[in-house]
Amino acid sequence: MSSADTKTADASGARILPTSDELRNAFNVEVYDRSGKKRPLRDIIDGKRSVLIFTRHFWCLNCQAYVRIISEKIPPSSLPANTQILIISNGSHEPIDTYAKTTSSAYRIYTDPTCQLHKIFGFKSALKEQGDGAEKKDYMQDAGTALNRIFGGIKAALCDIKNTPYIGPKAQNGGEVIISDGSW
Repeated sequence: MSSADTKTADASGARILPTSDELRNAFNVEVYDRSGKKRPLRDIIDGKRSVLIFTRHFWCLNCQAYVRIISEKIPPSSLPANTQILIISNGSHEPIDTYAKTTSSAYRIYTDPTCQLHKIFGFKSALKEQGDGAEKKDYMQDAGTALNRIFGGIKAALCDIKNTPYIGPKAQNGGEVIISDGSW
């Protein structure tokens, strides 16, 4: 287990920065692209400033809404030079094409079926929804109620039944990591 799992958040809720060793370990984790080709994370970062968006799993409707709105509101053409956004989920690479189509993702999508990256960066594993009375995230404004999202998830599962075993752990939370200069 990574030391990131025990790190506490600061007053803003952000996690403590990963150590150089944790970043080095993260850069060596192999991720899979849509065709199943695996490469170390450092090869896809490739020296660029990178925003890594980690999703829960491929059927998470909240994450789908987030990827959709990021792609819509921040197209690749609007990013500063030498900057990229990468989407990283967990589970098998097999649902990536369906996920890219469902979310209209403008960004490359990868998966870490081992969840090593999620562990190194200290993402929690929990199924708890946002509490009652909590303000809805901007990207969730048009996503419907929790019940609508549950039925939407069931519908997605039935429409993509062949990928059911490959979507990844449903309790794994995601988050964002920014690699500022593409190196450690």
